[in-house]
Amino acid sequence: MLEDEDSDRIEKICPVCKKEASKRCSRCAMVYYCCVEHQQQDWKVHKTTCQPFKIFSNEQYGRFLVATRDIKAGEIVLKESPLVHGPAQITGPVCVGCLQGLEEKKYLDCERCGWPVCKRSCQDSPSHQAECKFTIARGSKISIQHFYVPHPTYQCLMPVRCLLLAESDPARWETLLKLESHEEERRGSEQWRNDREGVAKLIPRFFKCENKWDEDEILRVVGIIQVNGHEVPMTEPSSVAIYNMASMLEHSCRPNLAKSFTNRGEVVMWAPNPIRRGDRLSICYTDVLWTTGNRLEHLQQTKMFRCECERCSDPTEYETYFSAVRCSGFQKDSKCKGFLLPVDNAQWTGDWQCLRCSKEVSGATVCQILERARMDLEAMEKHREDHCNRYMKHYSKWLTANHQYMVDVKISLSQVIGGKNPEAIKKIPYEKLMNKIKICQDLIALFEKICPAEARAFGATRFELHAALAELGRRSTEANNPAAAAVQLEDSLHNANECIRMLLHEPSMLMESKICAQARINANTLKALLGIKE
Repeated sequence: MLEDEDSDRIEKICPVCKKEASKRCSRCAMVYYCCVEHQQQDWKVHKTTCQPFKIFSNEQYGRFLVATRDIKAGEIVLKESPLVHGPAQITGPVCVGCLQGLEEKKYLDCERCGWPVCKRSCQDSPSHQAECKFTIARGSKISIQHFYVPHPTYQCLMPVRCLLLAESDPARWETLLKLESHEEERRGSEQWRNDREGVAKLIPRFFKCENKWDEDEILRVVGIIQVNGHEVPMTEPSSVAIYNMASMLEHSCRPNLAKSFTNRGEVVMWAPNPIRRGDRLSICYTDVLWTTGNRLEHLQQTKMFRCECERCSDPTEYETYFSAVRCSGFQKDSKCKGFLLPVDNAQWTGDWQCLRCSKEVSGATVCQILERARMDLEAMEKHREDHCNRYMKHYSKWLTANHQYMVDVKISLSQVIGGKNPEAIKKIPYEKLMNKIKICQDLIALFEKICPAEARAFGATRFELHAALAELGRRSTEANNPAAAAVQLEDSLHNANECIRMLLHEPSMLMESKICAQARINANTLKALLGIKE
């Protein structure tokens, strides 16, 4: 995307003195200065646009971002405050100030408008002020009587916050309107019909503002929220925020950026692995740990497009067979060790065919097994080791070792084995300890192939592997095998450091941040044991 000669196209003129310049801004690589003093002098102006990427656009993808220089592993590429932040569309009552969930009869009413808050100070939150005045204007206070999920009134709150920007912050409103809504693609769909009845028709009636916005204007905003909204896991339940620049990141089911948040609600996009100059920057709009069929369906329903990324175009998903099923499970007395995948990669509900023996199985038959496996997975108690083992033993007849549902159970097992308390791992048998290590190693190998930027999954699994290897090293020390212990403890330290690297940007209120903090403590202990000085 960025040609080598692009450097020659950038004007090599210092923006301060307008003289010829040779010193390039190291962060964005898009501006030249004649000296360090002028670069420092221009920083107040330049910092608003100084990013290691450039905005491009075309008819197929719309706007997207391309790296303007090589980006190092661990580097923050983008940190951005939200244009608007509010409750999810499907939610029970939450505090309109901090967006934390509320319990029935354990909340306060905003003294001015009646919207529920968790504490008195939340009614003065800046994000609540516009809707507070708007609610007062309806002539009567809001009264939340029931705690339904989804709550019909709360479905309107995020759209109202967006619509009110036109008056409270016109510049932000104009920025919001430039974001994609897929208005025409959504029109007539089941979701669109629900939004029309539950939001577009309810807002004018409930807030008594029949002439303020027309139906199409409200539905356009609802589309912008659904297409561009980011789930923010900082509260329970999660909230939704819309970011301007982050909305230009394209989708990939094998993205090169990881997403996190600050305690202030800023989104943080960073690179877990090196990114080359000219590479397009991407995040995943769905869940990277879902099968291809599930990802495609979710993207079509929520984002209105069919994914054609490299991973979705390869039905084997880099030969991991993450979405495949076993041929032998569908053929009586069959000893075939092949895997079934859809005959047509574009039709995951159609017929499936074995890659080895070429036998076909109807899509309905495969879907029946997968649906049963999904329901059993949802019903099982994942915190119980015996339940996890029983599930894997039963469904190994149909599911590949790397199938989404098996991976889900393996993630649970990696945490359950020896994970009840800090001392529990010392009491588990050697065979279980080695099983925990193998499960973690298998998961990491899989993540490296299909989702190398999935920082949270990597970080949590690296921590479990680090803990298991540290225990193995302790046992080797007790068995008077110092050579083996040293190797195991060094490997444990490596995984602790990788855990820290992957979870470094997690906000303090999330569990991943606590795991990162514990990994730091453990890493320092391991360094002392190994005689490593800082």
